[in-house]
Amino acid sequence: MSLVLVVDDEPAVLEVLSQVVEDLGHDVIQARDGEEAWSLARARRPQLVVTDHMMPRLSGLDLCRRMRGDELLGRVPIILLSAVLPHGAPEAYAFLHKPFEITDFEGLVRKALAHAPKPKPLEGTSAVERLGDWVAEGFARPLSSARSELERLREQGRANGDSLHRIGEHLRTLEGLTRDFQEAAHLAAHAVTLRPVMADLSARLRQAWETSRQRQPGVLWNVHVPSEPVELRFDPERVQRMLDALLEQAGRHGGEVRVEVESTPAMVTMRVRDQGPELTEEERQRLFEPFRAQGSTGRLGLYIASELARLHGGGLSVESTGSEGTTFSVVLPRG
Repeated sequence: MSLVLVVDDEPAVLEVLSQVVEDLGHDVIQARDGEEAWSLARARRPQLVVTDHMMPRLSGLDLCRRMRGDELLGRVPIILLSAVLPHGAPEAYAFLHKPFEITDFEGLVRKALAHAPKPKPLEGTSAVERLGDWVAEGFARPLSSARSELERLREQGRANGDSLHRIGEHLRTLEGLTRDFQEAAHLAAHAVTLRPVMADLSARLRQAWETSRQRQPGVLWNVHVPSEPVELRFDPERVQRMLDALLEQAGRHGGEVRVEVESTPAMVTMRVRDQGPELTEEERQRLFEPFRAQGSTGRLGLYIASELARLHGGGLSVESTGSEGTTFSVVLPRG
């Protein structure tokens, strides 16, 4: 079974093509224009894309060109459908001129999936998982003792308040790093099992924002969340961890952080924009890689957020420009 992205701005055609692919035994995700398809492709990484050419916002041909230039999606086969392009496009794996026979379409789908690259498995063994547990257990006792001693000094008034606050912040950082290391090790070892329930994503986001607002009071938080519930299936604990990591990372640079949620019948998109410096291409490529010396303790949290989004059937992407800062976008499917 493979994952196929079907793109067409005509609802009737979209349903027919999707049904044909499903009848062949594959999972389908749908998009109604090229921009939505691009977001879904980056988030879900399908094994095949079937797209119409004439669509609003981004044409099928432009979608082909974007995917060919992407490191992760460049080898995904694309079947391009069009009534106006006489010979297709070299960026597409195959081309069908409208109108076409369903049997021809079925044959192309089978052929394209037979040549589609297989997703690369994440490297990781049970040894990695055991290492994460060992580190977490080894740090747990001394951190707990240090926290108790700090509280004792605070109660007795035997130390400067500012010094106690700084020590407390350092302990919180170490506690967070220990939890992150353990979670990252479990993710790398494929040992995380989600427990999804139907819940309101906007409520979880408000909770994460309140926590970040207390921890980073110098940040101007500009949060736009729909007034109505944003219902979808997710693991509340893991999504809370993902949201905490993204907001903490954005708040590191100070200034204004803008958070917005966009909900459609097919997916929910959350964008977190900060005012930090522009990331280089090399930094963007390494941003979600675990266990690398990158000069920022928040990067492990970004790896965790990326993997948790992927486990939920979605994805995490980043865009960075000098004028608009850095925007992290989380896409989660509905249904």
